[in-house]
Formats: sequence, C-alpha cells, structure tokens
Amino acid sequence: MKRRSTARTVNGIVSAVILCLFLVHAVLGTFSSPLSFSAVASYVLWLGMALVGVHVVASIATSYEQLTDTVRPPSRKKRQHLLLKWVTGIVLLAVVLLHILRVRELDLASAVYSPLGTAVAIALVAALAVHAWTGSKSLLKDLNIDRKYRSVLRAGVAILAMVLACLLLFNVVL
Repeated sequence: MKRRSTARTVNGIVSAVILCLFLVHAVLGTFSSPLSFSAVASYVLWLGMALVGVHVVASIATSYEQLTDTVRPPSRKKRQHLLLKWVTGIVLLAVVLLHILRVRELDLASAVYSPLGTAVAIALVAALAVHAWTGSKSLLKDLNIDRKYRSVLRAGVAILAMVLACLLLFNVVL
C-alpha cells in the first residue's frame, strides 16, 4: 500500500482546523454584538487566514502529486473531481474576500448585521459547506479516517450549514 504523503497529512490537519476556526468565528459572530470584537479574535482570524494559505499550498502539492502519479494515474473522473474541489475552493475564497471587504469598508454592524451582510455570510456558509462536502472523501483519507464516515461528515456539514444560516437569518430579523 502506498504511503500517504506529508502534504496530504498536513492538508488534512490544516483543513480540519480551518473548519473548526470557521465554525467558532461563525457562532461567535452570530451571538455577539458588533462592539464585542476583540484583539484576540483578530489574531485568531489572521491565524485562520494563514492556515488558508497553508491549505492552498498543500492543495497545490497534493494536486501535483496526484496528477503526476505514474504508478496510479488519475482517472478522468478523479481529475474532474479534483477540478471541482478547486472550483469550489476558488468560489469560497471569493466569498471570503467579499466578506472581508465588507467588514473593512463598512462598520462591522453594517457589514454583517444588515440584509446584504447576512446574504454574504449565508453565501459564505454555503460555499464552505459545498467545498467541505466536495472534499469530504479526501479529508477523511488525509486524516486516515475510514471513508465509511463520509456520509456522517457530509450530514454534519449540511446540518451545521443550515443551523448557521438560520441563526444568521434570525439575527437580521431581531
């Protein structure tokens, strides 16, 4: 059996940490007032963004490894799935940048606690859910977890996305 690459292991760990940081940020952002943003939260956000950079670099490395594998060359279906992971990742990055721009250009209350801000936040939750859903098999493989848990991971991602979207909508209504 082929040994898993270091890049895959690093990518799996970093992806799981990013997902956790995102969820903490989303929940705290939903339940806190716009005035309660602290310096610690700012450092955690920048740590998350740095980890996103590591994730991108590790994803480039693992994609290269997969596409240049001469022992087990990727099938057409596998190449298409790899492309889908990259497309969902790029869409996610675009929505993250839109969210950051809104927060930086407007005051936090207008950027997040407005109908447009909520729409951007819900788009962010949806983009992350689709990206995590698409990469669920890879994430489990990277973390050396049996792929029979893929449906559990996917269900968890879908439920969390729906709960966060509802909380965001509830926040605007109140």
